[in-house]
Amino acid sequence: MLAVFALTLPIYLLIALGYFVTKVGYVAAADMRAIGRVVLRVAMPALIFLALARAPLSEALRWDFMAGYAAGSLVLFLAGLTLARWTLRKSLSQAALEALGMSCSNSAYLGMPVAALLVGDVALQAFAMAMLVENILILPLAITLAEATGGGGRRTALLRILGGMARNPLLVAVLVGLAASVSGLVLPAVALNVLGMLAPVAAPIALLVIGAAVADLPRAGIGGAAVARVVFGKLVLHPAAVLAGLTLFGPPSDALLISGVLIASVPMMSTYALFGLRWGNEALAATALIVATVVSFFTVSALLALLG
Repeated sequence: MLAVFALTLPIYLLIALGYFVTKVGYVAAADMRAIGRVVLRVAMPALIFLALARAPLSEALRWDFMAGYAAGSLVLFLAGLTLARWTLRKSLSQAALEALGMSCSNSAYLGMPVAALLVGDVALQAFAMAMLVENILILPLAITLAEATGGGGRRTALLRILGGMARNPLLVAVLVGLAASVSGLVLPAVALNVLGMLAPVAAPIALLVIGAAVADLPRAGIGGAAVARVVFGKLVLHPAAVLAGLTLFGPPSDALLISGVLIASVPMMSTYALFGLRWGNEALAATALIVATVVSFFTVSALLALLG
Protein backbone atom coordinates (compact mmCIF):
# COMPACT_ATOMS: atom_id res chain seq x y z
CA MET A 1 0.00 0.00 0.00
CA LEU A 2 2.93 2.33 0.65
CA ALA A 3 3.98 1.86 -2.97
CA VAL A 4 0.49 2.91 -4.08
CA PHE A 5 0.60 6.05 -1.94
CA ALA A 6 4.01 6.83 -3.45
CA LEU A 7 2.25 6.87 -6.84
CA THR A 8 -0.87 8.83 -5.92
CA LEU A 9 0.60 11.23 -3.36
CA PRO A 10 2.47 13.44 -5.89
CA ILE A 11 -0.76 13.89 -7.88
CA TYR A 12 -2.77 14.97 -4.86
CA LEU A 13 0.08 17.07 -3.49
CA LEU A 14 0.00 19.05 -6.73
CA ILE A 15 -3.75 19.50 -6.28
CA ALA A 16 -3.16 20.56 -2.66
CA LEU A 17 -0.45 22.99 -3.77
CA GLY A 18 -2.82 24.59 -6.26
CA TYR A 19 -5.43 24.85 -3.51
CA PHE A 20 -2.97 26.37 -1.02
CA VAL A 21 -1.40 29.02 -3.27
CA THR A 22 -4.87 30.15 -4.34
CA LYS A 23 -6.40 30.05 -0.88
CA VAL A 24 -3.70 32.18 0.72
CA GLY A 25 -3.68 34.62 -2.21
CA TYR A 26 -0.14 33.84 -3.30
CA VAL A 27 -1.55 33.29 -6.80
CA ALA A 28 -4.87 34.90 -7.63
CA ALA A 29 -7.74 32.63 -8.56
CA ALA A 30 -8.19 34.62 -11.78
CA ASP A 31 -4.56 33.95 -12.71
CA MET A 32 -4.99 30.23 -12.12
CA ARG A 33 -8.10 30.21 -14.28
CA ALA A 34 -6.08 31.92 -17.02
CA ILE A 35 -3.36 29.28 -16.70
CA GLY A 36 -6.06 26.63 -16.85
CA ARG A 37 -7.31 28.09 -20.12
CA VAL A 38 -3.80 27.88 -21.57
CA VAL A 39 -3.58 24.21 -20.57
CA LEU A 40 -7.06 23.52 -21.91
CA ARG A 41 -6.60 25.32 -25.20
CA VAL A 42 -2.91 24.78 -25.98
CA ALA A 43 -0.99 22.17 -23.97
CA MET A 44 -3.69 19.50 -23.60
CA PRO A 45 -4.73 19.60 -27.28
CA ALA A 46 -1.06 19.19 -28.23
CA LEU A 47 -0.81 16.14 -25.96
CA ILE A 48 -3.99 14.60 -27.40
CA PHE A 49 -3.05 15.29 -31.01
CA LEU A 50 0.39 13.71 -30.66
CA ALA A 51 -1.02 10.59 -29.00
CA LEU A 52 -3.67 10.01 -31.67
CA ALA A 53 -1.84 11.17 -34.79
CA ARG A 54 1.01 8.74 -34.15
CA ALA A 55 -1.26 5.73 -33.56
CA PRO A 56 -2.99 3.61 -36.22
CA LEU A 57 -6.73 4.24 -36.33
CA SER A 58 -7.38 0.69 -35.13
CA GLU A 59 -5.61 1.57 -31.87
CA ALA A 60 -6.70 5.21 -31.57
CA LEU A 61 -10.40 4.38 -31.93
CA ARG A 62 -11.49 1.09 -30.36
CA TRP A 63 -15.24 0.63 -30.71
CA ASP A 64 -15.26 -2.17 -28.12
CA PHE A 65 -13.71 0.16 -25.54
CA MET A 66 -16.05 3.02 -26.40
CA ALA A 67 -19.09 0.74 -26.27
CA GLY A 68 -18.10 -0.62 -22.87
CA TYR A 69 -17.30 2.79 -21.41
CA ALA A 70 -20.50 4.26 -22.84
CA ALA A 71 -22.62 1.38 -21.54
CA GLY A 72 -21.28 1.67 -17.99
CA SER A 73 -21.60 5.46 -17.92
CA LEU A 74 -25.07 5.50 -19.46
CA VAL A 75 -26.45 2.83 -17.12
CA LEU A 76 -25.22 4.79 -14.11
CA PHE A 77 -26.55 8.08 -15.53
CA LEU A 78 -30.02 6.58 -16.00
CA ALA A 79 -29.93 4.95 -12.57
CA GLY A 80 -28.98 8.24 -10.89
CA LEU A 81 -31.62 10.12 -12.89
CA THR A 82 -34.33 7.60 -12.02
CA LEU A 83 -33.46 7.60 -8.32
CA ALA A 84 -33.43 11.40 -7.99
CA ARG A 85 -36.37 12.19 -10.26
CA TRP A 86 -38.90 9.42 -9.87
CA THR A 87 -38.02 7.89 -6.50
CA LEU A 88 -36.97 10.96 -4.50
CA ARG A 89 -39.15 13.41 -6.51
CA LYS A 90 -36.40 15.96 -7.20
CA SER A 91 -36.71 18.48 -10.02
CA LEU A 92 -35.61 17.34 -13.47
CA SER A 93 -32.70 19.81 -13.45
CA GLN A 94 -31.41 18.52 -10.09
CA ALA A 95 -31.88 14.91 -11.18
CA ALA A 96 -29.89 15.59 -14.36
CA LEU A 97 -27.18 17.34 -12.33
CA GLU A 98 -26.88 14.42 -9.92
CA ALA A 99 -26.76 11.92 -12.78
CA LEU A 100 -24.12 13.97 -14.57
CA GLY A 101 -21.98 14.13 -11.43
CA MET A 102 -22.10 10.36 -11.07
CA SER A 103 -21.23 9.48 -14.67
CA CYS A 104 -18.91 12.14 -16.17
CA SER A 105 -15.26 12.18 -15.01
CA ASN A 106 -12.58 14.83 -14.89
CA SER A 107 -10.87 12.69 -17.51
CA ALA A 108 -8.55 15.37 -18.89
CA TYR A 109 -7.14 16.94 -15.74
CA LEU A 110 -7.13 13.94 -13.38
CA GLY A 111 -8.24 10.68 -15.00
CA MET A 112 -5.52 10.62 -17.64
CA PRO A 113 -2.62 11.44 -15.24
CA VAL A 114 -3.80 8.75 -12.79
CA ALA A 115 -4.19 6.11 -15.51
CA ALA A 116 -0.79 7.02 -16.97
CA LEU A 117 0.82 6.02 -13.67
CA LEU A 118 0.10 2.38 -14.44
CA VAL A 119 -0.16 2.02 -18.21
CA GLY A 120 1.79 4.91 -19.72
CA ASP A 121 0.84 6.19 -23.17
CA VAL A 122 -2.12 3.81 -23.51
CA ALA A 123 -3.88 6.08 -21.02
CA LEU A 124 -3.88 8.87 -23.62
CA GLN A 125 -5.77 6.74 -26.11
CA ALA A 126 -8.25 5.60 -23.46
CA PHE A 127 -8.71 9.19 -22.32
CA ALA A 128 -9.46 10.38 -25.86
CA MET A 129 -12.11 7.70 -26.33
CA ALA A 130 -13.63 8.31 -22.90
CA MET A 131 -13.80 12.02 -23.66
CA LEU A 132 -15.65 11.30 -26.90
CA VAL A 133 -18.23 9.31 -24.93
CA GLU A 134 -18.59 12.06 -22.34
CA ASN A 135 -18.92 14.90 -24.85
CA ILE A 136 -21.09 13.14 -27.42
CA LEU A 137 -23.34 11.10 -25.13
CA ILE A 138 -23.38 11.94 -21.42
CA LEU A 139 -23.03 15.73 -21.43
CA PRO A 140 -25.56 16.34 -24.23
CA LEU A 141 -28.06 14.04 -22.53
CA ALA A 142 -27.72 15.86 -19.20
CA ILE A 143 -27.93 19.32 -20.78
CA THR A 144 -30.96 18.38 -22.87
CA LEU A 145 -32.85 17.05 -19.85
CA ALA A 146 -31.88 19.90 -17.50
CA GLU A 147 -32.64 22.69 -19.97
CA ALA A 148 -35.62 21.20 -21.78
CA THR A 149 -38.04 22.89 -19.38
CA GLY A 150 -36.36 26.30 -19.69
CA GLY A 151 -36.73 28.96 -22.33
CA GLY A 152 -36.49 27.57 -25.85
CA GLY A 153 -36.95 23.95 -24.84
CA ARG A 154 -35.08 21.09 -26.45
CA ARG A 155 -34.22 22.98 -29.64
CA THR A 156 -32.34 25.67 -27.72
CA ALA A 157 -30.62 23.05 -25.58
CA LEU A 158 -29.52 21.15 -28.70
CA LEU A 159 -28.10 24.31 -30.30
CA ARG A 160 -26.15 25.06 -27.10
CA ILE A 161 -24.77 21.53 -27.09
CA LEU A 162 -23.63 21.71 -30.71
CA GLY A 163 -22.07 25.12 -30.15
CA GLY A 164 -20.24 23.91 -27.05
CA MET A 165 -18.90 20.85 -28.88
CA ALA A 166 -17.63 22.98 -31.75
CA ARG A 167 -15.79 25.25 -29.29
CA ASN A 168 -14.34 22.44 -27.14
CA PRO A 169 -10.58 22.44 -27.91
CA LEU A 170 -10.08 18.94 -26.50
CA LEU A 171 -12.81 17.46 -28.65
CA VAL A 172 -11.45 19.30 -31.69
CA ALA A 173 -7.97 17.93 -30.91
CA VAL A 174 -9.36 14.39 -30.76
CA LEU A 175 -11.08 14.77 -34.13
CA VAL A 176 -8.05 16.37 -35.78
CA GLY A 177 -5.76 13.71 -34.29
CA LEU A 178 -8.00 10.94 -35.64
CA ALA A 179 -8.06 12.61 -39.05
CA ALA A 180 -4.26 12.75 -39.05
CA SER A 181 -4.13 9.07 -38.10
CA VAL A 182 -6.47 8.13 -40.97
CA SER A 183 -4.67 10.26 -43.55
CA GLY A 184 -1.18 9.20 -42.52
CA LEU A 185 -0.16 12.84 -42.20
CA VAL A 186 3.50 13.27 -41.26
CA LEU A 187 4.25 16.62 -39.65
CA PRO A 188 7.60 18.36 -40.11
CA ALA A 189 10.16 17.69 -37.40
CA VAL A 190 9.97 21.30 -36.21
CA ALA A 191 6.20 21.06 -35.65
CA LEU A 192 6.60 17.76 -33.80
CA ASN A 193 9.27 19.28 -31.57
CA VAL A 194 7.03 22.22 -30.69
CA LEU A 195 4.10 19.93 -29.84
CA GLY A 196 6.45 17.65 -27.93
CA MET A 197 7.61 20.57 -25.79
CA LEU A 198 4.02 21.55 -24.97
CA ALA A 199 2.71 18.08 -24.17
CA PRO A 200 4.59 17.35 -20.88
CA VAL A 201 3.35 20.63 -19.38
CA ALA A 202 -0.31 19.62 -19.55
CA ALA A 203 -0.69 17.11 -16.73
CA PRO A 204 1.14 18.81 -13.79
CA ILE A 205 -0.29 22.26 -14.49
CA ALA A 206 -3.76 20.77 -14.90
CA LEU A 207 -3.49 19.28 -11.40
CA LEU A 208 -2.54 22.68 -9.94
CA VAL A 209 -5.56 24.19 -11.69
CA ILE A 210 -7.87 21.58 -10.14
CA GLY A 211 -6.71 22.58 -6.66
CA ALA A 212 -7.18 26.26 -7.47
CA ALA A 213 -10.68 25.57 -8.79
CA VAL A 214 -11.62 23.79 -5.55
CA ALA A 215 -10.20 26.66 -3.49
CA ASP A 216 -12.31 29.13 -5.45
CA LEU A 217 -15.58 27.25 -4.96
CA PRO A 218 -18.22 28.76 -2.63
CA ARG A 219 -18.15 27.43 0.90
CA ALA A 220 -21.88 27.79 1.70
CA GLY A 221 -22.57 24.24 0.69
CA ILE A 222 -25.27 21.66 1.08
CA GLY A 223 -24.70 18.46 2.93
CA GLY A 224 -26.53 15.25 3.48
CA ALA A 225 -28.04 12.72 1.16
CA ALA A 226 -27.72 14.51 -2.18
CA VAL A 227 -23.96 15.02 -1.88
CA ALA A 228 -23.49 11.49 -0.55
CA ARG A 229 -25.43 10.06 -3.50
CA VAL A 230 -23.36 11.92 -6.08
CA VAL A 231 -19.99 11.23 -4.45
CA PHE A 232 -20.69 7.53 -3.86
CA GLY A 233 -22.04 7.14 -7.36
CA LYS A 234 -19.02 8.83 -8.92
CA LEU A 235 -16.19 7.30 -6.93
CA VAL A 236 -17.57 3.79 -6.38
CA LEU A 237 -20.43 2.96 -8.73
CA HIS A 238 -19.07 4.60 -11.88
CA PRO A 239 -15.80 2.62 -12.01
CA ALA A 240 -17.73 -0.55 -11.13
CA ALA A 241 -20.24 0.08 -13.95
CA VAL A 242 -17.47 0.84 -16.45
CA LEU A 243 -15.61 -2.31 -15.41
CA ALA A 244 -18.78 -4.31 -16.08
CA GLY A 245 -19.29 -2.59 -19.44
CA LEU A 246 -15.72 -3.09 -20.59
CA THR A 247 -15.80 -6.72 -19.51
CA LEU A 248 -19.08 -7.26 -21.37
CA PHE A 249 -17.75 -5.82 -24.64
CA GLY A 250 -14.29 -7.31 -24.20
CA PRO A 251 -11.55 -4.63 -24.08
CA PRO A 252 -8.58 -5.37 -26.37
CA SER A 253 -5.99 -5.30 -23.59
CA ASP A 254 -5.56 -5.17 -19.83
CA ALA A 255 -4.00 -1.72 -20.20
CA LEU A 256 -7.16 -0.29 -21.78
CA LEU A 257 -9.35 -2.00 -19.19
CA ILE A 258 -7.30 -0.52 -16.35
CA SER A 259 -7.28 2.90 -18.02
CA GLY A 260 -11.04 2.95 -18.45
CA VAL A 261 -11.73 1.95 -14.86
CA LEU A 262 -9.23 4.49 -13.47
CA ILE A 263 -10.63 7.31 -15.62
CA ALA A 264 -14.10 6.46 -14.31
CA SER A 265 -12.84 6.39 -10.72
CA VAL A 266 -11.79 10.07 -10.45
CA PRO A 267 -14.09 12.94 -9.40
CA MET A 268 -16.48 14.71 -11.70
CA MET A 269 -15.24 17.34 -14.15
CA SER A 270 -14.04 20.63 -12.68
CA THR A 271 -16.78 22.54 -14.55
CA TYR A 272 -19.44 20.60 -12.63
CA ALA A 273 -19.98 23.55 -10.29
CA LEU A 274 -20.69 25.77 -13.31
CA PHE A 275 -23.44 23.41 -14.43
CA GLY A 276 -24.80 23.56 -10.88
CA LEU A 277 -24.85 27.35 -11.04
CA ARG A 278 -26.54 27.26 -14.45
CA TRP A 279 -29.24 24.86 -13.26
CA GLY A 280 -29.90 26.47 -9.87
CA ASN A 281 -28.01 23.96 -7.69
CA GLU A 282 -24.57 25.53 -7.25
CA ALA A 283 -24.29 24.56 -3.58
CA LEU A 284 -24.93 20.88 -4.32
CA ALA A 285 -22.49 20.77 -7.23
CA ALA A 286 -19.72 22.72 -5.45
CA THR A 287 -19.95 20.68 -2.26
CA ALA A 288 -20.03 17.37 -4.15
CA LEU A 289 -16.96 18.41 -6.14
CA ILE A 290 -15.02 19.37 -3.01
CA VAL A 291 -15.95 16.20 -1.13
CA ALA A 292 -15.27 13.95 -4.13
CA THR A 293 -11.84 15.52 -4.70
CA VAL A 294 -10.80 14.90 -1.09
CA VAL A 295 -12.30 11.42 -0.78
CA SER A 296 -10.92 10.30 -4.15
CA PHE A 297 -7.38 10.24 -2.73
CA PHE A 298 -8.42 7.24 -0.66
CA THR A 299 -10.73 5.56 -3.19
CA VAL A 300 -8.32 5.92 -6.12
CA SER A 301 -5.44 4.67 -3.95
CA ALA A 302 -7.54 1.68 -2.91
CA LEU A 303 -8.39 0.94 -6.53
CA LEU A 304 -4.74 1.18 -7.57
CA ALA A 305 -3.88 -1.29 -4.80
CA LEU A 306 -6.55 -3.70 -6.09
CA LEU A 307 -5.24 -3.36 -9.64
CA GLY A 308 -1.71 -4.04 -8.47
